[in-house]
Amino acid sequence: MKLTLTSKEPIEPVCGHFGQCGGCKFQHVPYDEQLLQKQAFVGSLFNHKTDPILACDPPWRYRNKMEFSFSQAKSGEKFLGLMRKRGRVENLHECYLTNPWFIELLGRVREWFTESELNAYYPPHDRGSLRTLTVREGIHTGEKMVVLTISGNPEYPLSAQNIQDFIDAVGEVDSLLLRTQFIAKKTPTRFEERLLYGKDFIHEKLNDFTFRIRAASFFQPNTLQAEQLYSLALECADLQPDETVFDLYCGTGTLGIFASKQVKKVYGIEIVPEAVEDAHENLKLNQVENMEIVVGDVGKSDFKERPTTVIVDPPRPGLGPDALQYLISLQPEKIVYISCNPVTQAENCQELESAGYQIERLAPVDQFPHTPHVENIAFLKYNHMAS
Repeated sequence: MKLTLTSKEPIEPVCGHFGQCGGCKFQHVPYDEQLLQKQAFVGSLFNHKTDPILACDPPWRYRNKMEFSFSQAKSGEKFLGLMRKRGRVENLHECYLTNPWFIELLGRVREWFTESELNAYYPPHDRGSLRTLTVREGIHTGEKMVVLTISGNPEYPLSAQNIQDFIDAVGEVDSLLLRTQFIAKKTPTRFEERLLYGKDFIHEKLNDFTFRIRAASFFQPNTLQAEQLYSLALECADLQPDETVFDLYCGTGTLGIFASKQVKKVYGIEIVPEAVEDAHENLKLNQVENMEIVVGDVGKSDFKERPTTVIVDPPRPGLGPDALQYLISLQPEKIVYISCNPVTQAENCQELESAGYQIERLAPVDQFPHTPHVENIAFLKYNHMAS
């Protein structure tokens, strides 16, 4: 189920690429109408009253990360930008989702691409060199990272001159990396990184906390709204000083670190090795001594201690059967379920209600204005009267 935003009185889009670029499809819908439709969508999925949706302020220039695609027509014309609605790539010359320097950088790299003999990668034939250009920044720190991802096919290497010309095109940033993506049949995709300039990470601040971000790190793409999201999630949880909290799918530890200042102990569970490494570094950066990172798959972890509150922020598909049963087996008094996909979240919450939990609060958050995406916090408590 997808949300489509509509308006009886559409407004003039601000971006000249509107209608072609697939980055933000609903600029023509007034922002207050977007918010009401997203809130109603969440309420209908759960058949439950929601808080007023938390608006994004400002609703422009909010993204701290963008991934741009290289593409090429049969005629040889080259493109670097965002995917169009119909599968091609739009050569972006403006974008109101990011700071202007993203587009300035994009123009210089596109010029490098156009003037080079390099070709865009074509997945069906495993042919060509250039895949994506990822740009990210620390909104509060001003640190900048650029990552060029290329094909691992040895028939399409970049020369030393290609790489130097790319470095020159990018200019001065805090972190510049070349990422090679290797694809082979019946084996997982593998990446190798080569540092071209600076360091292999940048920092961002959320409220009073500092976090390290590497090329492969997941970090909320909307910094200012992430601060609001996490603060609201913990407000819902009403954490107490004697509590033990489990942070499932903890990633680099951001939400667990937020919670650590309010409770006795936090355990974060994460399976991705790079994220675990970052999480440990983030504990040090923020001098957090009451949080422990456990490496493992949610659903297969084994603890002697039981949590009073569980925070869970799973990928878009939601909680799988094993993870859901594991969460139920923990029998926490409170569950704070954060999701970027309220559809799968609502399905999971039905299962949790069947296991004795009751939805106390739904708090939608608009992380990505002018798109169909909406974040949602579901706060559930165990209903002892029902057991």
